[in-house]
Amino acid sequence: MRIALGDFEFRDFEKPNSILRGGEQMLAVRQFPGGNVSIQNMGPGYRPISWSGMFIGNDAYDRMMVVGLMRTAGAAVEFTTDKFSFPVVIKEFLPDYKSDLRIPFAITLIHIVDQRANSSLLIDAIDKAADSYESENPAESQGKTYVVQEGDSLWRIAMTQTESKDPNHWEQIYQDNADVLTDGPNVLSPGMELKINV
Repeated sequence: MRIALGDFEFRDFEKPNSILRGGEQMLAVRQFPGGNVSIQNMGPGYRPISWSGMFIGNDAYDRMMVVGLMRTAGAAVEFTTDKFSFPVVIKEFLPDYKSDLRIPFAITLIHIVDQRANSSLLIDAIDKAADSYESENPAESQGKTYVVQEGDSLWRIAMTQTESKDPNHWEQIYQDNADVLTDGPNVLSPGMELKINV
C-alpha cells in the first residue's frame, strides 16, 4: 500500500499496518426552555490517524528530519494512499533517536475539513446581526497588512493574524494576495506585505 505525506513516500517498516478511518458528526446542540432543541450539523469530524514505524538504513536520519521539518512547519500536507487522499496536519511526530540506522517513531495526523464554502446551514440570529454590523461599519472590517517573517506559511499567518485565528483562512489570504504571491501559496519571502481581510 502506498502511503505518502506531500512528496515524502513512506516505505517498508515506516508504513502503518492499517489506517483507522471514520469519525463523528460535529453538532451544535442548543436546548431551550420548554424542551425545544435546536441541532445544527456542523459537518464531519474525523478521528486522528496514528501509527508507529521505523526508519531503517543509511538514510534513516535524513528521512526522520524530513518528517520532523514538515511537523515543525505546521502546514497542511496531502496524505495519500492507493485509495484516498486528503489534507492533514502533523499533530505529533515522536522519533526515538538512538542510532543513525534504526529510528523508531510514532506519528499522529489530523484530517483537515473546511466545509464553510459549501455549507447550506441556516444562518442563525447572531450571525445575521454580525453580518449586519459589518455591512453598516465597513471601515472597521477592511482588514490590515502583515509583513511576512522568516519561516512563515499562509496557514500560520491565518492562525495568528486573522480575527478568528482560523488556519483554514489561508486560502482566502492567498486569493486576496494573488498579485503578490505569483509563485503560488507555498512561496513566501520575508518582507512581502500581505492584505489580511478575514
